[in-house]
Parts: sequence; C-alpha cells; structure tokens
Amino acid sequence: MAESNISRRRAIAGLAGVCTATPILRANADPSIFSKLQGPLQDAIAPGHWIGQFVGLNSRTERWELPDSSPAEASSAFVRILRDLPPDLRTELLVPEFDITRDDGRSVHVRTWTKNEWLDALDVSFRDAPRGGCVATASFYATGFLPTSIPLAPVVNTAFAWFPFASPGPRGEMLQEFRLRVLKGLLVKKLQE
Repeated sequence: MAESNISRRRAIAGLAGVCTATPILRANADPSIFSKLQGPLQDAIAPGHWIGQFVGLNSRTERWELPDSSPAEASSAFVRILRDLPPDLRTELLVPEFDITRDDGRSVHVRTWTKNEWLDALDVSFRDAPRGGCVATASFYATGFLPTSIPLAPVVNTAFAWFPFASPGPRGEMLQEFRLRVLKGLLVKKLQE
C-alpha cells in the first residue's frame, strides 16, 4: 500500500514537473506588485495547503530533535541561516526571495517566492524537549496552484483548493522534502559551531 502511494505521488509529481517545467534561474527575484499585495492574503488562507497537507504532494512536515540547544538558540540560529543564505543556495532551494514575517524566539514563519512567484510558506516552531534540548516542528508547503503574480490569485486558488498539485524538486525528491532536508542540515551544522 505504501509503495503504491509513493509511486502514485512520484508519477503525479513527474507529470506536474513536465507540465510546469521552467529553467532554474539565478536567485534575484523581486516579487511583482501583485505578489507583494496578494502574498499576505494568500499566505493567510493558503488554499493549496488545505488538501495538500493530506495528499503530501506539495506539503511536508518534519520533526527535528536538537538535543544541545534551547528553543531560543535554535530559533535564532535558524533565522541567521535564512538571512545568510548565499544566492547559489537560494537558487538551489528555489527561494530567491523570502520574507520572515514572524520570529518570536519560539516560532518562525517565512513567505518564500520562487522565481516565477509561486508563494510557499515555511513554519518552524521550537519547544523544550522532555530530556533537554529542543524539538522543532518544521512545515514547508505550497499556498496555491497559481503564482501570486496573477491578479486575483488568492481567489482563483481558493476555487482550485480541491485540485491536488505537485511541487517536484531535484533528484526525484518532492520540493518541500528537499528544502527541509537542506535547512535541517544547515541548522544542525550551525548549532554545532
């Protein structure tokens, strides 16, 4: 059963990748006026996440154990990693532009735009672990089927909320899985410094 779900997901992801294939360009995107105006609304309602979180094509949630850090230390390190991401890594992660909208020492929320202005969201919450250190719950998800550069995208994306779509990433991985794997690796490395 699990094998057929994985195969089905990979098939849908592959098809979506063929249908939406665009070259990966250097990370220097600046969201359009439509994206800047519609981004907060699209982020707040996130219709692409309504079903996507259950289907698993465009959404990923992971739990990271960070045994040697407090939630405040881990959160601060995570924000520094994001702010210090070099352009080549932003390009690889397909997050040339992002906006950290919440950083309160226990949770971080980030709006990330791809080069083509699809809006994805990243939520990471940090809490004390029972035996010391902390545990982070990280979720990266697509907020909608259409990019926020299209006028009325949040409204149209709400109408398309029932339509599952994939976010294929490099090397056969789903994009959100790839992003979280890289960000976790960077966080663990940063906390060991």
